[in-house]
Amino acid sequence: KIIVIFHRFAGIGAFLLIASFFFSTVYVEIYGDPEKILAVKRYIVRTILAVGLLMPIAAFSGTKLGGKSKHKVLRQKAKRMKWIAFNGLLLIILAIILYYRAQEGVFDTLFWSMQVAELALGFGNLVLLGMMIRDGLILSGKVKGVF
Repeated sequence: KIIVIFHRFAGIGAFLLIASFFFSTVYVEIYGDPEKILAVKRYIVRTILAVGLLMPIAAFSGTKLGGKSKHKVLRQKAKRMKWIAFNGLLLIILAIILYYRAQEGVFDTLFWSMQVAELALGFGNLVLLGMMIRDGLILSGKVKGVF
């Protein structure tokens, strides 16, 4: 079914983009200079719209695939999606603020505090999305529910 393809593409695409945001941020925070930090912040701000499009596609197609089923795993996925969306909104706000602060060269305590929050929320979303992918594989029968 085409909806399955859209669902997989959107979910995995969003996961990979968020992973790229997280790991590129960690890398430049450890090894980069202000110019590299700004470059990563620019990349995130310019690419975040793609995540903002992929996540609703994944949610909508997942809801359609689940239909009216009351399966426990589907209920868990629906609950997780609410947290992913909430974290995502906070992440968008933080990404924009951090980009502008980096653009202005303001790397103060507030910047670093927001950076820690962004990394924590981003890591949380990676874990939640990983659980969503795992549960999708279980539901599809591709793996056994042993996780």
